[in-house]
Amino acid sequence: MSLTDTTKKIQEAVGATADGVYGKNTALKIIGKLGFTKEDLTKIIQKKTDSLPDGAYGPNTAKTISEALGLSKEPAVVEVTSSAVDGTYPEVSKPSPNISSSRIRPEGVVLHHSSGSYAGSVSWICQSKSQVSYHCIIDTNGERTVFADDDRRCWHAGKSSFNGRTNCNGFLLGLSFSGNTHTRELTDDEVSSAVEWLLPRFEKWGWPTDLSTVTTHREISPGRKDDPDARSENKIKSALQAALNK
Repeated sequence: MSLTDTTKKIQEAVGATADGVYGKNTALKIIGKLGFTKEDLTKIIQKKTDSLPDGAYGPNTAKTISEALGLSKEPAVVEVTSSAVDGTYPEVSKPSPNISSSRIRPEGVVLHHSSGSYAGSVSWICQSKSQVSYHCIIDTNGERTVFADDDRRCWHAGKSSFNGRTNCNGFLLGLSFSGNTHTRELTDDEVSSAVEWLLPRFEKWGWPTDLSTVTTHREISPGRKDDPDARSENKIKSALQAALNK
C-alpha cells in the first residue's frame, strides 16, 4: 500500500478529508481521535504510536499510526524464529556523527531499546540533529548495524551512574534493540546476535564473566529511563552466561 493510500485510510478513520495529503487538519483529527494535545503534533503522534519521534511524516509513521487505529492487517508484534542461532549474522557499519573526540576503554555494556523501528532508528542515529548514538543496534532478524568502534565514546547513556561512577558513556558500550521491549519479546535471533556481538568483547576487554558489568539503561538512569524491560534483560543474560560457560 502506498503512503498516499495509507494516509487516505487514516483520514477516513478519523473523519478528515480523504485526499491523501498529510496536513494540519489531518493531524488535528488524529489527535482528537487518539486524545493528544496539540503541541508538537507529529512528534507526539510518533511517540504515542512507537514510531521514531523525528517530526517527519513518512512511511514508518504512516504504518504505525495505521496499526494504532486498527487499520493494518499485519500483526503489531512480529515473532521471528531463529534462522542462524549458531551462525554469523550480517553486520554493516554506518558511522554516526554523534560521538565524542575522546577515546574510552569499555568496561562493560548498557542494554537499550530504541522505541523506533530498526530502519528508522538507524536513520535517526546517523543524523547529527538526533544527538544520539549506540555502538550497535540489532534488528529482529539478528542483523546488526555498528555506528562506532568500541573505543569511541557514543551518546547513549545520558545522565547516568553505575557502581558509583557517573557519565557511563565514558566507560560502557551501548547495545540497542529496536522497538519497545515492554510491548514485545526479543526474538531468538536478536538474543543470539547480541551474544555473538558481545562474546568476543569479554575476551578483548577483559570483562568479568559473572556479567557484573552488563547493565541496562533503566538501571543506570532509574526513574528517567525504563529500557529494556526485565524480561529482555534476563533473556540476554541467560543466553550470554550459557555461552560463556561453554
